[in-house]
Amino acid sequence: MPLRAVWPNEASDFTPWLADNLDVLGQAVGLALVLKQREYPVGRYSLDLLLEDAEGRVVAVENQLDQTDHSHLGQLLTYCAGVQAQYVIWVAHSITDEHAAALAWLNENTIEGVGFFGVQVEALRIGDSSPAPNFNVIVRPNDQIKAARQARIRADWTWGGYAEELRIPPERIEIGRLLVETVAEAVEERGLAWQKVMNKGYIAFQRPGSYNVLIIDLWYKRVPRLAAKVPGAPSEIGLTNPFPQLEESWDSDNREWGWTVAPGTAIPDLNPLLDLIQPLQPASGPMQARAGLIADGHDKLVVGGQLSPG
Repeated sequence: MPLRAVWPNEASDFTPWLADNLDVLGQAVGLALVLKQREYPVGRYSLDLLLEDAEGRVVAVENQLDQTDHSHLGQLLTYCAGVQAQYVIWVAHSITDEHAAALAWLNENTIEGVGFFGVQVEALRIGDSSPAPNFNVIVRPNDQIKAARQARIRADWTWGGYAEELRIPPERIEIGRLLVETVAEAVEERGLAWQKVMNKGYIAFQRPGSYNVLIIDLWYKRVPRLAAKVPGAPSEIGLTNPFPQLEESWDSDNREWGWTVAPGTAIPDLNPLLDLIQPLQPASGPMQARAGLIADGHDKLVVGGQLSPG
């Protein structure tokens, strides 16, 4: 189906969705991606996404909802130089043969340690299901071909994989299991269509369209962490901390409201958290960043993925 039927606008719809779902792109290209900044300024221009991988390498991402063009190829090279990127990912609805050849040439002829990906994105629908993104890597750096092939073979993560491959300690895994079970029970009781997805080092509960709602992170922060996606800083949109007994955090880049659940800490009742975040989840599409969602006791309603006065 047409990409613009799912993401009408590249800057305000697709780029925020991609920033919230880097695990989907990361799985396609074989990199563990972490958001550093959206719309990163490079001189007079603006890079869609500035990222890092798990090894701290700089990754630049440029998006198009249409066919690749020469203008974006030039921007891609400008961004690569401007941020000193080790990897550059060009995401588009379709990549022309000429631009695929240009990326392949760059991979063969640029300095060692700089690589270019060409990734096509499509929106798939099976029956009456919500549209789901599918990434197809057309061009990849030479040194990533073997690693990407191995990543495809080992695509699904398990608790055993967390312990054996990521060396996550048993006490952290046990907390993760309890959090996942508690979330799953609450989701089932509410009849929500949120699916559990196990990723490298963390478990996500996703609403239709593969949008993360809740995250249980066991690996990246090296401490068990529960996080929820919300459209703005909790203090700015009128949300009260449901877990005052836990260490609270706010990740503005990823819009994640989180709590550390240290070993030996009792798993809290998660229903108050779901009461807060469930009304904030769009009916479809990506979550839009908003400030002042709740002010002076007057609520605003989520209607069709957009916020409107209530």
